Amino acid sequence: MRKIIILILLTIVFIPVKAQEMLGIVNSNYAGSVGSIINPSSIVNSKLYMDINLITADIFAQNNYLYIHAKDYKLFQFLKRDAEFPMYGKDNQAFDHYTDNKLKHVFSNVRFIGPSAMVIKGNHAFALTTGVRTIVSLNRIPYEIANFAYEGLNYPSQFNINYNDYDFDMAAMAWGEIGLTYAYIFKKVYNNQLSAGITVKRLFGYSGGYMSVNNIDYIVLNDSTVDIKNIDAEVGLSLPINYYNNDFPDDGKFFKGGGFGLDLGITYQKKARGYSNRKYNKLCQQPYEDYVYRIGVSIIDIGSIKFKENAQKHVYDNVSTYWEEMDTLIYHNIHDLSQTISNQFYGDPDESLKANKISISLPAAFSFQVDYHYNKSWYINSTFIYPIKLGKISLRRPSQISITPRYEKMHYEFAVPI
Repeated sequence: MRKIIILILLTIVFIPVKAQEMLGIVNSNYAGSVGSIINPSSIVNSKLYMDINLITADIFAQNNYLYIHAKDYKLFQFLKRDAEFPMYGKDNQAFDHYTDNKLKHVFSNVRFIGPSAMVIKGNHAFALTTGVRTIVSLNRIPYEIANFAYEGLNYPSQFNINYNDYDFDMAAMAWGEIGLTYAYIFKKVYNNQLSAGITVKRLFGYSGGYMSVNNIDYIVLNDSTVDIKNIDAEVGLSLPINYYNNDFPDDGKFFKGGGFGLDLGITYQKKARGYSNRKYNKLCQQPYEDYVYRIGVSIIDIGSIKFKENAQKHVYDNVSTYWEEMDTLIYHNIHDLSQTISNQFYGDPDESLKANKISISLPAAFSFQVDYHYNKSWYINSTFIYPIKLGKISLRRPSQISITPRYEKMHYEFAVPI
């Protein structure tokens, strides 16, 4: 189990930096269909009457536990095939760790937006988008559990202490999506404009897994014995792996689940001048009226994916155990591990398995955007993103607030999210 946790953490923090989640792109007036990610109503306000996107990529990683010392950080060196990472601690780990008592959080988002297109016709705009996403989130992980994952059970400074932890979880999911966006300018009064937009997404789940812990009360007595006085937890998984012989991929369906997603948004613009009444015969003749400022409000990533293929839900309902020789635990596959744990807590290797389907919600969030046209090609944007948990088991993104100076021209642009 320790090796699995370490592998997950190392994968998550391979690029251990705070990235800007495309905040320099999605708020641009040239964002086109990509702008629907932050607010679906934005596409009808684009400077582009038509947009075709081939591929856009985003990598975002953040954590407050593992890190590389500044003096050892060499980004381009790490990207080489024969990269050598620094070594820390007794086990020569690639990352050092913080030793404070704060709750630990990890979030990783890899997103590829595939072939997509957008078109504006008058007060209406339409977009079709495709994409692939992978998200891993760990929330409120107790510091001592993070330390045990890093150091192993042989961590004497945490022996013989009664830890009683509540409400923490970890979840991961990989999926594809196809989205249809519609935006409409529903009000124009002199130099005031209101638009609304909606994106409906069909979701195709490739894999998913989670652990949700309501309570765990335990003492680590030594490097091989754990007295678990109580655990109230749920574990779910639906993976492209044969749980009995580790074959990857398994011989089941490629997509293990499906669902729907929804984004909603509204945008107000204060225009620099009144509206043009000029008629046009071609889409490319549509006039663009610039704004002094715009304000957007949106709720993004509403929805969930239900996994029914190769899915298991294990429940540990306020059970306890005195687990000796835990350091010698041997298992050869996921089936062996789940049965061993169930037998330890219930005396029955199959008792913990309660269902053959699981559901994981998307990382829903409320977003507020303000964009000010400072001077000619200069803009200043501020975006606020706040996570919302809409399902019992959910991916959770971090809160974010940014200020982004942006310089826009027709053929090039740059932005600096802070």
